[in-house]
Amino acid sequence: KRQRVGTTDQVTTQVEAPTTFRWDRLTYSSALGYCLLVAGLSVGVVLSELRDEFGISGVVAALHGSTFGIGLLFAGVFGVKLVDRVGRRQVLTISAACLAGGVVLFCIGPSWPITLLGTAFSGAGGALLVMVMPGLISDHHGEHRAAAFAAVNGAPGIAGVAFSLVIGGALSAGWSWRPPYLILTGVFTLALVVVAHPVALPDGERHGAFSLRHFFDRDVLVPWAHIVNAVLAEFTVGIWAVTYLREVGHAGAGLAPILASVFGVMMFATRLALPVLLRWWGEATISYSFVVIGAGAAVMCFAPNLAGKTVGLVIVGVGGSPRYPLAVDRCYQRSGHALDAVALGAYCALASGVAVTLGPLALGALADSVGLRWAILIVPVLAAVGAFTQRSRTVY
Repeated sequence: KRQRVGTTDQVTTQVEAPTTFRWDRLTYSSALGYCLLVAGLSVGVVLSELRDEFGISGVVAALHGSTFGIGLLFAGVFGVKLVDRVGRRQVLTISAACLAGGVVLFCIGPSWPITLLGTAFSGAGGALLVMVMPGLISDHHGEHRAAAFAAVNGAPGIAGVAFSLVIGGALSAGWSWRPPYLILTGVFTLALVVVAHPVALPDGERHGAFSLRHFFDRDVLVPWAHIVNAVLAEFTVGIWAVTYLREVGHAGAGLAPILASVFGVMMFATRLALPVLLRWWGEATISYSFVVIGAGAAVMCFAPNLAGKTVGLVIVGVGGSPRYPLAVDRCYQRSGHALDAVALGAYCALASGVAVTLGPLALGALADSVGLRWAILIVPVLAAVGAFTQRSRTVY
């Protein structure tokens, strides 16, 4: 089938969507893509090591996580044109190459400007992945996209646990974090290449040239803002978790990443349980999850010891997992009349980009001024806003 996109003809591949959600080769490939994304985002596991090694401030340390957000902003604005020109498969190939190459540069960097450059490459690759993947999953799984997106986004939790445990174990043994980081990234890259190579991707229908004018459409802007808030509360804690347990909870260099792995475990487990939560709580699931994540961040702040702060991180992981896939699903439901799946992916990337850029930086700036312990209280504030504004679909 040949269709017109702006001024460019492109050939689309027709791939039949499953009648129910199921794990197939494309779904496994998507999950592995997100696992490779974890490699690019696992800089938080070694943020304390970088702070000690290079003597960098909280803001400079946070920039290593915010480069992903900056990449998302560029992907949201320019990524659709790249998809229209070369197709989803080629964009995902570029994404994987940037992620893997950026991690290599980050691991071998002898100074913080080089490590920051590495995170810029991996951030750009991760941004392209985040821009393309929601639309791809939506086109492939249709009305079952919420369950599919939650399941696919659960896999990175296990990858995050692997990075935390392996790197934490290496640090506990007195070894460098760099070789295990590189090895794990290589394993996920190889697995993705082997599984994804023969998969046919749906190109997705396009409704004309991409434009940001839809921001003036309330049916786009409001759910877009909800995604921003959802990512702000979750990603900010994820990036700073290891550093927080080490600097505020006084965990050792090796113990902090191991304890922080509970965040990924709970994110994974709760996303698998999302259908059950939806049966229990229905439309209130997002609001309840905001309440839980706010309570967990408060426990992290006020708990008197490392054990209590780790329990707080567990609570944050439980509350953090349902919000993003549900917020994205609601955005697709409400904005689908105005935007096609490819354009919606770009708008979602922009939402994530704003949150990922501002969240870690805001926490880093607060940490420099009031201390990291009290800076974490920004999360309950964000959670309160989210719980109120997303308490039901009727408030849209």
